[in-house]
Amino acid sequence: MSSKNLSYTIQSVNKDYDLKKSIMVAIKNNAKDYLNPPIKNIGYKGVLKASEEIKQWFRNSKNVESDFKTTATLMEKGGIGGALFRNLYRDFLKESYNLLKIEELNDAYRMFTEIALLWTKVSDLFEKTAETKNIDYINQASEILIDLSQKEKRAMELLLEI
Repeated sequence: MSSKNLSYTIQSVNKDYDLKKSIMVAIKNNAKDYLNPPIKNIGYKGVLKASEEIKQWFRNSKNVESDFKTTATLMEKGGIGGALFRNLYRDFLKESYNLLKIEELNDAYRMFTEIALLWTKVSDLFEKTAETKNIDYINQASEILIDLSQKEKRAMELLLEI
């Protein structure tokens, strides 16, 4: 399968475009969608669900080393979530704050700085799981994911109220 849209050309069509307004709409829409996922596998509910699912995944894995090493790499570098997306969103919030000077954006930026670091810890624990095949690292990752679920929920609630 291949994408029908192999490339895009972006061009300005409206000189009166309000970037500041668009940023605020995007932030609020993202927060609303994150806080109200259509299924429990997305958003903070998905993170919380993952905190339990990774234990089962470890027990059912036929190749702990490969499964958790691959997932750790994807979380950090491949774009399935984790620190990669949180780092991008953190940077977006900082740029948005620099443009809009809304203090809640700076607060959310700081929150996502911590959140991204915690996702890196989860990835590191997956790496250790792959190396040692020790479920203790999964249990630690599970606890961090529970914390991450609440931290991300609070950050998005803050952004929704701007």
